[in-house]
Amino acid sequence: MTDQSDHQSISGESLEDFDRPVPCPLNFSDAITVEAWVESDAYQPESLQALVSKWRITDSFDRFDGYDAADTDGLDTRGFFGAVFDGRYVYFVPQNSGIGSAGRATGHHGNVLRYDTQAEFKATTSWSAFDASGTSGLQTCGYYGAVFDGRYVFFIPRTDGVDLHSRLLRYDTHGEFTSPGSWLAHDVGQAISWQSAAFDGRYIYGCPGYEADRKTDHCAVMLRYDTQGPMTDPESYVLHDAAGTGGLNLGCFDGAVFDGRYTYFTPLGGVGQALRYDTTGKFTDKSCWQAFDAGEVSGLAMGTCVGAIFDGQYIYYVPYANTVAVRFDTSGDFTDADAWSAFDAAGTSGLPASGYDGAVFDGRCIYFIPFWEGADPGSGFHGNVLRYDTRGEFSDTSSWRAVDAGKTSGLNTVGFNGGAFDGRFIYMAPWRCGTTASGGPIAHGNVLRYDTVGGNASFSLRAVDLGHNGGLCAAVPGPSFLVNTGNGVLNVRANRSLSPGRHHLVGVYDGRMMTLYIDGVPVAERSGTGRIQTCDVDISIGRIQDGLGRFDGRILEVGISAAARDADWVAGRYHNLSVT
Repeated sequence: MTDQSDHQSISGESLEDFDRPVPCPLNFSDAITVEAWVESDAYQPESLQALVSKWRITDSFDRFDGYDAADTDGLDTRGFFGAVFDGRYVYFVPQNSGIGSAGRATGHHGNVLRYDTQAEFKATTSWSAFDASGTSGLQTCGYYGAVFDGRYVFFIPRTDGVDLHSRLLRYDTHGEFTSPGSWLAHDVGQAISWQSAAFDGRYIYGCPGYEADRKTDHCAVMLRYDTQGPMTDPESYVLHDAAGTGGLNLGCFDGAVFDGRYTYFTPLGGVGQALRYDTTGKFTDKSCWQAFDAGEVSGLAMGTCVGAIFDGQYIYYVPYANTVAVRFDTSGDFTDADAWSAFDAAGTSGLPASGYDGAVFDGRCIYFIPFWEGADPGSGFHGNVLRYDTRGEFSDTSSWRAVDAGKTSGLNTVGFNGGAFDGRFIYMAPWRCGTTASGGPIAHGNVLRYDTVGGNASFSLRAVDLGHNGGLCAAVPGPSFLVNTGNGVLNVRANRSLSPGRHHLVGVYDGRMMTLYIDGVPVAERSGTGRIQTCDVDISIGRIQDGLGRFDGRILEVGISAAARDADWVAGRYHNLSVT
């Protein structure tokens, strides 16, 4: 390691050379350059592989904040199913405000809510909304989950309150959010409720819920959309009926997650009956699909689930209206019960710890997003956030904590459906806080936010980052560069995976712009301002400090500068390292 007044270099031959954190003598203001020369045959999408970070997850579990986003821009912005992050903005997916309006018999709406993560959380000017309900002349209301493919945000269709539908909605992030010209819709023509989706970098996989009768008729007809094809072309869509896979009576899924090869569909109606698809095979080939009964038959007692999350090794299925969290070890056989484990979280920290929708992984902990406890004990919609620390044993109660965040910032912060993660903050999507006398939902717009690092972070350069982070949303961000500032976290992403082999990654922030370079070429940039957060956290190489995110490969050299290097400097560094 060599130090200069504004530069620090670290080199080694293997990850073992970096097992201990390295002190950082540099002082950052509003400029930084972080580089890493790396080599790997396994830049596995969705596995969170950190290269060099000054980033530590806080031990405390009390950094909650709330904001009432209802009535943003004069629209009824209540009742959302999931949220997705595009690198700067969080989009909340419109579902049901609980009351009929605008000539509709139900409260199912198309009012998309958006928050600018580089602006003050509680400032009304940080929030905007757009009524997308009549896009392309279609009834575009009632969605569940979203996918960001690097340019477009796709909203997954569910029900408009009268009919189940497949009217896919798309927003072009290169256009103005409130301009109708930035929006497009297409009716795939299936009377099926799609309940969130997965994304593998090219294909979107819709999770089938119900057909015909949205309460009883469970469906296993999988929908795949090729994002490289025209959205309005029927040839871009393929269907596959996965019913009967593995001899199980499969149907009704709620959320999915991608681990770099397989797409896992979360069982809601078919209790405990998990399903996965091998994306390296043909979508309609039954041999590419596997199913496993993780319910009573296996002894795991998986109940109904909504959403799933991946930490790089394990798939965690989120318990809906019950307390049993189940996970699958992706290094094992999907149909082998020994690759599965379960934990009953009931009573964690003296709370019921029952009933969740979606989850978030911050590099160390899994956070389960609170929704509804279920009919038994039936105390209703809640704000009891449940957290598992991956450093501890899954079955050890000391690895688990819960906190009641149901009254935050003077708001009734309960009943959420999924959320999004910007690298520092978790945003939980507001859904409902009760039920009317007639059985209808009482929706709300109270967004609950949790700060995972506080002042314990300055920057993080990653070879792979997570896009399926919220349990009910999807993206494949690939390499990323994060800088923690007084204005929040700034985030720039390549939105594509690295090819196997040796690469030079550089993240630059100059106080006005974030730029990510791969092999001497700028691949992404995003504007942003703010002074870099100072902290006494050491530098961790090849992982998140005290957490996971371990890099699967070799890190040959790391460099950190308290200055913003220009494009010529980056190109020169890549050339010099390539010839040595």
